[in-house]
Amino acid sequence: MKMLGSIIGIVSAVASVVFWGIFSFDNPYSRPDSETVGNLFVAAVIPAAFVVVGQFIKPKWFMFVVFLLSLPLGIYFLMMPGIFRGFSAASLDYLISFLLLLADQRKAG
Repeated sequence: MKMLGSIIGIVSAVASVVFWGIFSFDNPYSRPDSETVGNLFVAAVIPAAFVVVGQFIKPKWFMFVVFLLSLPLGIYFLMMPGIFRGFSAASLDYLISFLLLLADQRKAG
């Protein structure tokens, strides 16, 4: 389960970065300004980087913190049209990754 949780977390992080890139540079609905791009970078890309770091550190609660950081943005994107709803799925996958890693930790401990 640990391997599956790690894979889900890393794939979700990559998906978050891809959605940020699409939203920031190839948005089919509108042209975001630089402030929006910067805010979205802080809210999406930095937590995605934390996910990758969180795969290598011992306390798996780090993954739950990343889920909480991405939750408001995930809810916002859930209400948007088109492919940006995928970010909500990536945010939910952070929680799934955490739960799988937690289950493996409890099984081993």
